Amino acid sequence: MIIKLPELTNFYSDHNRRSEIAVMNALCHFYNFEPGSVARGYFSDWDFSIQLSENRIITFELKISASGTTNGSIELARADGRASGLTATKSDYYIFLNSAGNIGKLRIIPTKELKTFYKSPKNTFTTQTNGDKIGSLLAPLNFKNFNDIMILECDYNSNKQEFNTDTFKPNSYAKRMIHNYIR
Repeated sequence: MIIKLPELTNFYSDHNRRSEIAVMNALCHFYNFEPGSVARGYFSDWDFSIQLSENRIITFELKISASGTTNGSIELARADGRASGLTATKSDYYIFLNSAGNIGKLRIIPTKELKTFYKSPKNTFTTQTNGDKIGSLLAPLNFKNFNDIMILECDYNSNKQEFNTDTFKPNSYAKRMIHNYIR
């Protein structure tokens, strides 16, 4: 599947849902997980799940961006204080698909780690918002601040702002460590 960034803000299409399915299926395919479910419609708890065992389901919040791994942003809440983004999710993990030149990198960070970092009194964040994020409180996202793991990479076309999920491939470190990381 080709994930087209401009299409992700078209809330009349099913491009978001199809993107979530493609990422979930790739994660399951390369790491021998069982696909779970993908959220439908407006649902702020999580985007998709995988089945680790008969009684263990793991949930993910997926964020896709052309921003690199050192200059991204994350939604903390609505500007008026209402829960949204990180304050609304009930996911176990955030999974990010970001660009790095002509490569798309899929990274996972435990949601608990993100919440701890952004709730720390030493970290105060405000970012101007525009486009579909008007009215949101955004914070800078730099993966160097977190214990993340890069699990898949794919081709990225920066001119068209498109990730090609058909080219996903794992790396050897993630193959060895993913089952220690996702529990």
